Amino acid sequence: MNKLIAAFAAAMCITAAIASYADGVQADLRDNLIRLHIIADSDSTEAQEVKLKVRDAVLKSVAGKLSSADGEECKSDIINNLEEIENTANAVLAENGFEYKARAEYGKFEFPMKAYKSITLPAGEYYGVRVVLGSGGGHNWWCVMYPPLCFREGEEVSLSREGERILRENLDADTYDIITKKDNEVVVKFKIVEIVQEIKQKINGD
Repeated sequence: MNKLIAAFAAAMCITAAIASYADGVQADLRDNLIRLHIIADSDSTEAQEVKLKVRDAVLKSVAGKLSSADGEECKSDIINNLEEIENTANAVLAENGFEYKARAEYGKFEFPMKAYKSITLPAGEYYGVRVVLGSGGGHNWWCVMYPPLCFREGEEVSLSREGERILRENLDADTYDIITKKDNEVVVKFKIVEIVQEIKQKINGD
């Protein structure tokens, strides 16, 4: 019985350590990245097409505000310009003959795992801007606003050298390796973070 209790206690300690590690990685990413999430009104061809037009217009409107090397300054600029983002989206909708409106908000949202050309981000909570078009019943489009890793004119681009420098300087070295490297050890660590976040999402009912 004592061996069983000891084994159970050891398993609990290991589980707690794994959860703590995964939460630490997620917090590091959450505090140093700003995501962008645009949700279409529906999955109709027209709604999906205008979603991409909104994307291009929004990214163009905030491009100058994403160049700051300071994350807090960038976040403040984005929050202060939410109305501009919303107005930009509404202008695109109106120009394309849509009567429904857009709403933009900044907050902490659940994002799925997403692989980009130069980094892969685990699922979990991130701070970001969410732009909902109409009912928000369609497929989504995701990117990273800070450091800038978005699509220009509909084409994916790699993390710039400046963006890479920002991540290297602000993220824990282990976190940086997890999202940028693909060796076996890193893949295992990424999977640990991913599994823990998936469990948390299920517990929270997301």
